[in-house]
Amino acid sequence: MARNGIGRPSKGERDAILAKPPIPFALILKENAAKEGYTYGDYLLALAAQALEMPQFSPAPQHNRAEALQFPKEARTAAA
Repeated sequence: MARNGIGRPSKGERDAILAKPPIPFALILKENAAKEGYTYGDYLLALAAQALEMPQFSPAPQHNRAEALQFPKEARTAAA
């Protein structure tokens, strides 16, 4: 399949595994993932790879381009 340059690059062949943690625990996982620069799923993979001592399967944290560029949260115009 040809890439058209839109979207993120493929991470390769993957298997889908569904996890349904209790909401309070999910909120902790999501907050920790964001702090570490991971997506929610990649954070869970990183934790599993660490627990199983298989670092070759741990994804790298993603670079947050919006944070690096420091975009303002709300744009205001003089025309309004």
